[in-house]
Amino acid sequence: MQFSSSILTASLLVTMTGCSQAKPIGLAIEGYNYTNRYIVDFTVTDEDGNGAWGGDVLLSTPTAGGGKFTCCVMLEPSTRHPVRLKIKWTVEGIYDSSGKAVLPDVQKETWVTVSPPYPPEAHNFEVHFYPDGHVEAAVTHWSSPPRISLPENRKPVP
Repeated sequence: MQFSSSILTASLLVTMTGCSQAKPIGLAIEGYNYTNRYIVDFTVTDEDGNGAWGGDVLLSTPTAGGGKFTCCVMLEPSTRHPVRLKIKWTVEGIYDSSGKAVLPDVQKETWVTVSPPYPPEAHNFEVHFYPDGHVEAAVTHWSSPPRISLPENRKPVP
């Protein structure tokens, strides 16, 4: 009886440990660019220094974000705590007709926080770049429509 009780206790401990430590999930990174200049590239890095490249981001349209999917931001789906991530990006410079830089590329960075609960079956990590320079991030199931109303004929600053 003592032997089977020990096995049962050990089995419960293994089961409980397995349930409390869900594996991180990889979320596809997608950029949304509401500014008037291209984003040459951006990265997403956690507080431990683990990072992923988000690619370049064209100007968002009224129906699309402007970025493409890259892999991956890793998040713990069962976490109960907000997660801080550093976003670093490069805004494309402005060039005259001869190709001379009127305004050079600009490097920027900020921290964003995503807070649980995350949606069931989360697939995407969205990064939204706003005209006033602030950045927001969200964990979503599918790609979201742009968060701000944009004109149909948007063009980057020449």
